[in-house]
Amino acid sequence: MRCETKKHKLNNAGSAIVTVLVVVTFITILATVLLYISGLNYQMKVTDYRTKESFYQAETPVEELRAQLAKDVQIAFAKAYAAAMSEYAGLGAEGTREANYRQRFCDELDKIWKERCGLIPDSADLINWEAGIRSVLSPAVNGNYWDVKVAAASGWDTGRAVSDGQVILRGVTFTYDSASHYSSIISTDYCVTIPRVSWSETYGAEGSVEEMLDFSGCINYMNWTKR
Repeated sequence: MRCETKKHKLNNAGSAIVTVLVVVTFITILATVLLYISGLNYQMKVTDYRTKESFYQAETPVEELRAQLAKDVQIAFAKAYAAAMSEYAGLGAEGTREANYRQRFCDELDKIWKERCGLIPDSADLINWEAGIRSVLSPAVNGNYWDVKVAAASGWDTGRAVSDGQVILRGVTFTYDSASHYSSIISTDYCVTIPRVSWSETYGAEGSVEEMLDFSGCINYMNWTKR
């Protein structure tokens, strides 16, 4: 009896389809992940750009106020210097002349800002610093917004004016909101250094200035914070 062996050819068509589906699925998942990462990276760059834009644009009103203070220092110096020189002979000691000049400078600077700011409504002596500062700064444009608050509504801190020649406007806070809804807050004190004048009789001409005055250099930031 002859046995016949039948060979059956393996049909792997179904397996090939499964392999194709697996590969296609893998490629689809990989492409989706890459697109997601690319989109996330783009969004992060946009966010970073807008944050930096808000961060640096917030400094504009801060610098504008510094520039205005430099102009005010120039005016206050001219008036204080002229008044102090007219009283020079009667004041005697160098220290007395210096103290008189510095006090007159403080009075002139205070007068400038009282006229500019006015008083807070229903107040007898509190300066409306916010109104005065807004009046000298450029308005926000293109949907942006900024605001300012001053802690020291009573006026300049002149506690170190005569001893150290410094007048300080404390607690000025600027809040900047961009049209893209990003915010930055800057808080600082403005330290005004009274321009130096030699009141010594042994230094050249009496009441002379030792060097060319740089009024912009008389304004410095103290306790600067930005967030």
